This record gives sequence, structure tokens and C-alpha cells, in this order.
Amino acid sequence: MLMTEIRKQSLGVVDTVNDGILALAAKASDILGYSVLQEKTGKPIIELTELQLALKELDIDILVPVDVLAYQKDRQIEQTKANLEAWLKEFAIADKLARYVRFDGPAWTVDKIAEYKEPIPEFVLAKAVQIKERFPECELFVESLSDHPDPFLVVAIPHEKPYYPDKERYYVEVWAEPKFEGRIS
Repeated sequence: MLMTEIRKQSLGVVDTVNDGILALAAKASDILGYSVLQEKTGKPIIELTELQLALKELDIDILVPVDVLAYQKDRQIEQTKANLEAWLKEFAIADKLARYVRFDGPAWTVDKIAEYKEPIPEFVLAKAVQIKERFPECELFVESLSDHPDPFLVVAIPHEKPYYPDKERYYVEVWAEPKFEGRIS
């Protein structure tokens, strides 16, 4: 998967219920005895968290998580193959001690934005500042692949564990390394 194939999605509330949904709600209640949809008509069908509301107010779309994970998996496989080929060439010409040389593949790492040591494009920094100003309680991270970064900006709700997998978090930006485009004028 290419970086350009990662889809974005808007966070939003369904403000109006159309006639089709009203009819479905009535039939589901009458035929199936399922009344939850009918009870929710006239109310937002999707309720947003505070972080989601902040992103929506800022008109920031999130990257589709399934696409991000597919991209990350593909990148990690490609980089592992490239690293392995280079390691095998070095191993083949190494002396007898080469048997003690281990091969380690690349891994996706997570750094708090303040601790990330690589350049971050201006458009990403601007988005990070917007988010932090609107929702100061959030945490911002950069998730990148060792040996071939293609980093992601991640916004999350604070948790006692720095990057706990079950906490609320969203991928909000990605950029290509080592060179990137997209300056703010």
C-alpha cells in the first residue's frame, strides 16, 4: 500500500434523520421488536467524545486506522527485506565472528512529539499546535518506522501508560521522509 492510498475520514454527528431511516426504525421495531433505532431518531445517532468534537471543530479528518495498519505492515515488510539483503551481504564476507552478529528487523516506535528528534514539516506542526490549543489535555505522538520513518502524527487521550493500545487515539497526519513537501506560506 502506498502512503497516498491511506484514506481519511471525517468525524461527525448525524444531525438529521431522513425518511429512509425513520421507515427502517419503524419496521425494525414492528417486525423485529428492535426499538433502539426508533428511540434514537431525532437524536444524534453518533455521539462524539471530547477529543472527536475538538477534531471536528478544527475540521481535521483522521486517517482510516485499517489503512494505516496495512501501510505500516507493508512498509515494515519492505524495510525488513531490504535490511536483510544488506545484512546477508555483510554476513557473507565477514570473518568467523560473524555468527555472533544478529539481524534485527525494523520496528514502529512511538515518541512524544517533544522527544522526536527528526524534522517535522510545518503543516504537521501547525496541525499539532491547533489540536493542542483546542484540546490541551491531549497527548501528541510521532509514530515512525526505524530505518525508514514515514512518520504519523497521533493525537491521544492521556493514559497512565504512555501509549496504551486501548485508549482513544487517532492518526491525523502522515509525511514522507527523508524529504517532505508541504510548506505553509
